[in-house]
Amino acid sequence: MKKMTRFIFLLLGASAGSLSAAVAPHVGFVYPAGGTPGTTFTVTIGGQYLRDFKDIHLSNVPVKAQLTDYLRIYDSKEGGGLRRKKETLEAKMAEATDARSKLQLQKQIEMLEPEIAMVAEVRRQDRMNPSMAAKKQFNPQISERITLEITLPAAAKPGEYELRVITTNGLSNPLLFEIGRLPEIAEVEPNDLTKNAAKLPVLPVLVNGQILPGDVDSFRFHALKDQTLVIKASARSLVPYLADAVPGWFQSVLTLYDANGKEVAYDDDYLFNPDPVLIYHVPETGDYTFSIRDSIYRGREDFVYRISIGELPFIERIFPLGGPAGSELDVNLYGVNLPYKKIRLKTNADAPETQYVHVEKGGLISNSQPFGVSPFPDRSESEPNNQFSEAVAVTNDTAINGTIGKPGDHDWFCFKGRKGEQKTIEVFARRLGSPMDSCLTLFDTNQQVLAVNDDAEDKSFGLLTHQADSRIDFTLPETGIYYVRLDDQQNKGGDAYAYRLVIGKEKPDFQLRVVPSSLRIPRNGTAIATVYAIRYGGFTDAISCSVRDAPTEIELQRAVIPAGTNVAKIVITARPRAAEQMMTLDIEGVADCGSRTVRRHAVPAEDMMQAFIYRHLVTAQQMLVQVTEPEPVSVVLTIPKEGFFRAHPGKQLVISASAQWAASAQKSIKLTLAEPPEWLTLRTATWQAGNIILDISPNAEPGDTATVLLTGTVKVNKSPKDADFNPVMKFLNNRTADFTIDAIPIQVVE
Repeated sequence: MKKMTRFIFLLLGASAGSLSAAVAPHVGFVYPAGGTPGTTFTVTIGGQYLRDFKDIHLSNVPVKAQLTDYLRIYDSKEGGGLRRKKETLEAKMAEATDARSKLQLQKQIEMLEPEIAMVAEVRRQDRMNPSMAAKKQFNPQISERITLEITLPAAAKPGEYELRVITTNGLSNPLLFEIGRLPEIAEVEPNDLTKNAAKLPVLPVLVNGQILPGDVDSFRFHALKDQTLVIKASARSLVPYLADAVPGWFQSVLTLYDANGKEVAYDDDYLFNPDPVLIYHVPETGDYTFSIRDSIYRGREDFVYRISIGELPFIERIFPLGGPAGSELDVNLYGVNLPYKKIRLKTNADAPETQYVHVEKGGLISNSQPFGVSPFPDRSESEPNNQFSEAVAVTNDTAINGTIGKPGDHDWFCFKGRKGEQKTIEVFARRLGSPMDSCLTLFDTNQQVLAVNDDAEDKSFGLLTHQADSRIDFTLPETGIYYVRLDDQQNKGGDAYAYRLVIGKEKPDFQLRVVPSSLRIPRNGTAIATVYAIRYGGFTDAISCSVRDAPTEIELQRAVIPAGTNVAKIVITARPRAAEQMMTLDIEGVADCGSRTVRRHAVPAEDMMQAFIYRHLVTAQQMLVQVTEPEPVSVVLTIPKEGFFRAHPGKQLVISASAQWAASAQKSIKLTLAEPPEWLTLRTATWQAGNIILDISPNAEPGDTATVLLTGTVKVNKSPKDADFNPVMKFLNNRTADFTIDAIPIQVVE
């Protein structure tokens, strides 16, 4: 394989400029999705636009990565088309009479050969393993593969990191990469049946694998009587959402068998988490087998898993689920193989926030459980409170920690309220790891129902697809006593069904998400990010964004989320003298929320699609920015002092623009508006100099607003000194460069 790879690289060196487009790389899977400190191992990354690979970025870990292979997977139609094209060119070359024509045709054939070689290599691999080949399905989102030899430093700390691919065109999206303490192995096919199960070494161990269509991976191990084993799968957590699959992730299933092949345990998820966990108390010493598969036997290369097995510490639940900000309190732990049953936790002073609780035993780290932090004092639910007459009186702005103790249980509370008072009644359960599917009902003193809520969406929790926590916002009609009943909508209950209930007047506040979490900014150029505001307590005012501890090379422009809106484009600029480098940005929003000034960190996120339609803001660990060489052209728009353009229905919006051109750039730019509203169109499709004109529809209404992204495409001439300059086919001696121009804020006025 390596000989063929070197052959391909040599040819790509001469043709990559014409074969690649200036598109940011996308990573669809990483396999294996982790490793142990001080080891060197092979990793395959699948995605798109990976051809011009330069390096990887693994959070702040100084990892070494050496590219050993690049492969593109073609569908059968594309692969056949390449061969037919080559045959056509060869036939023309055989008929050509002059040397120049023959040379041109020969060059075109040479440019096709690396692609044809990759098609042949894939077919060779398929012939070597026909059973696996039969299971493969072509998917353009993961049609490119790079193989890396990665070395993790011995000093790397265990934990979850983010892996990004760096190419000449920028940074990819991040995917989770785990650095752990367990010895790791990779599955080896065939292991579809329990009789073919791979033998695991002494526990504990971590198994890496992939599930292809119809695949079942099985592993055999030896266990001792009275051991409490934890078999924990990571699958959906590695690739949170699949855009082109239902339900939108790899829904893994774990099954455990005894030595006789009898099923003794099964799990298709853990509580509401799609990644299953088996907790098994071993009744007899002997050999056992576990298997993993997709719930409906789907599969493909991005169905990646990591399974840890052994007497691992595992937290099943905690209580309480949260506490007041800036305090210390005891948290009870419930689970298996835990070093202790209670920990002393110090909460963050800057609420709202979610902290995470984990423990360590014998060098092994447990799973993490979320712990909610609120600005309110706490109290505990007190029984009996199962009916209207037993309602527990609570004061405003208090977080009540309780449990729906058994199926059919109802928890009742009451509070005093004044006429016209705004009340927010909210449950925090599913967002804090509880399986509870809450339902809230508000009553008056005559037991008349005033409001009911089952599910309330919280966009800040992008991994929750069933937003099962309840919330009621209500204006009290009269002064008096009001009653709240809290149930589980599915009529379930038990010790795990814990909750935090808050009753009071919600303070004006907000959270921020900034998308994407990876940006490429050329020197003397710009990049555009989108900031989403999640507002609370009736807060509607403007939010100003800035970069905390901003590097001198970076500037944030027009970074305001206008009053009454929940989304805005912000412009990030790299100064002309900025050095080419990688840096993290910490964007924060500031706003006056009532009588107080509130500062909130803008959490980096990725806008991910699930199952063809649903979109989620999935948070990332850091916002990573790559400052690169300048673009071949820089276009500057003249923005009004107020920071936005005023437009009139049925009129044109004329924007003054100027440009600086590199000597190699052709002086004509194709312009595009990204996702404009229906009332806005771009009249200036091609621009060389002067004004850029937008058309405002007569149907636009005063008060309509939009911030649209203006992008450009320019042709750049190659220099005769470039390695891939073609002296024969000179029409190939240019490349297309796509670049961001600006985000244009528009408000329609009378």
